[in-house]
Amino acid sequence: MADEEFRRIQVWGGWLRLSHLCIGVSVVILLVTGWLTAQSPVLAEDALDIHFLAASFLLFGLILRIILMVFGQQNERIGHLVPRRTELRTIGQTVLFYLSLGRRPLPRWFDHNPLWKLGYLLAFIALAIQVITGALMREQLLFQGFYLPSIHVFWAEFILWFSGLHVLAVVLHDLRGKGADVSGMINGFRLFFIDRNQGPGANDSSVQYVSVDSLKPKGDE
Repeated sequence: MADEEFRRIQVWGGWLRLSHLCIGVSVVILLVTGWLTAQSPVLAEDALDIHFLAASFLLFGLILRIILMVFGQQNERIGHLVPRRTELRTIGQTVLFYLSLGRRPLPRWFDHNPLWKLGYLLAFIALAIQVITGALMREQLLFQGFYLPSIHVFWAEFILWFSGLHVLAVVLHDLRGKGADVSGMINGFRLFFIDRNQGPGANDSSVQYVSVDSLKPKGDE
């Protein structure tokens, strides 16, 4: 262990964490109240009121995240939600980590998990669809030949599965990895374990221990 050290580096800014909090909490409330509205006639009216209130927080968080995609810090912008060719090896190692239930080593990355990047983008699109269809459904059920409740339910189920898998993955990262992903989204800091024998840009032969400089994005692409 003499050749190892760790650094605590801020990765996530306050506005991004606020957006994540608003989206995460509102999604849980929306899924629960949406289910109650459909399944419990006794609670449907109250659940629907809470549903629309939670939707306003979702809209705020989503608008804030879209603004950050354009004007935010480098790793908050939309270009960093698209996997790079240089991340293919990391993606493959992450898949093996999941398939082995954490028995294989978890590779390191600086900000977004490369395997989940396109999933994040799709989730934001799904949330936007939910906001739009939810607003339209207050006035009409059909729009341009599309039955809005069916669209709303379909993407709600996608968000449910995506959110569940996302939470399970993050918990597995903290149990088996060394990046402190859960606390990172709360306080903005992640842990990076460093092998002192490796310089910036060195090959990641041990997977877990790499130079922080080699993990940071090299500018927008």
